[in-house]
Amino acid sequence: MTRLFLILFAAVLLASCGQSSEQRTATVDTINTFIVKEPSAVIFRPAGDKLRSLKAAIGEKGFPSLEAINKSTQTDDSAYLAAKGVKVVSTSATLLKFIKPNGEVFYLSLVHPKYSWEIFLYNGYSDPVKADLTDIESAYLESGIKKP
Repeated sequence: MTRLFLILFAAVLLASCGQSSEQRTATVDTINTFIVKEPSAVIFRPAGDKLRSLKAAIGEKGFPSLEAINKSTQTDDSAYLAAKGVKVVSTSATLLKFIKPNGEVFYLSLVHPKYSWEIFLYNGYSDPVKADLTDIESAYLESGIKKP
């Protein structure tokens, strides 16, 4: 009887160990993940829950004007980067996955309250850089993005 119990216990333990590794890889939310594989400017425009949390944190009164200013600035910055030959992509996904040529992956979670309307510059080989929306020219020069 004890052997049967030990065999069943060992089987359950081995089965749970196998699930453990699968669960670790499944923790990445593929629905809200935006994958970046090449040099580009990633424009983050909050939506859904992220937008609601920003609105709650900023307040009903000040939110519309702040939202309008950020959208306008992002539009101007996008035009500047596109004119420089940078691939510009837009997303509202709250998890960015940057894949480097050597296979290394860098995740950036935008759920944190410090992120609102953002631009991330990715040169394709190092970690992405959060651009200063008020000085996109300097951010572009410092990013090391090369024209395609």
